[in-house]
Amino acid sequence: MAGRPKIFKQEEVLDKTIQLFWENGYEATSTNDLLKEVNLNKGSLYNSFKSKRELFKAGLHALEGKALDNFEKALAESEDPIQIIKNMFLGIADASYLANCKGCILGNTIIEFIGKDEEIKEIAVDYLLKLENIFTIYIRKAKLEGKIIGTQSPEFLAKHLINFWNGINVTRRVYQNKQDLLDIINYNLNFIK
Repeated sequence: MAGRPKIFKQEEVLDKTIQLFWENGYEATSTNDLLKEVNLNKGSLYNSFKSKRELFKAGLHALEGKALDNFEKALAESEDPIQIIKNMFLGIADASYLANCKGCILGNTIIEFIGKDEEIKEIAVDYLLKLENIFTIYIRKAKLEGKIIGTQSPEFLAKHLINFWNGINVTRRVYQNKQDLLDIINYNLNFIK
């Protein structure tokens, strides 16, 4: 029957479309690109997501919400949560060329939307601040256990990690050599025993 909307799994659509936005950027991703990626017609997609902007926001929330939940769960279940934090950074050295070229979707979003769409920029900022808060909690615990050296506060060290996360996600686009990335990462994590 012509015009009948296609039934689809929202989670799958959000995952596929946010990956496309991440790879190409928001502005460079057309509605046709999105429809082709999820094999839907415009009506089906926009009945659930009223616009490309709303689709991006929903995808960003789904991706980052899940990522933060999984990260917090891994930290809570680990006997060595600081190693989990270190591994988050060290994993960049093992990432594929494509992953390195994509960088961090939060950093990309902040850069692309600053001065253009403050609401979307603030969504990305909020997720980075939530990550910073998670770092602060576990750094505070590690300092009490003697696993973190130095006199800097947990809050300062968490901000350092956020700054480093943003920086390494640009640097990984420049230096693709694993050892170069490992050297940079290890140097920036040297405050952790």
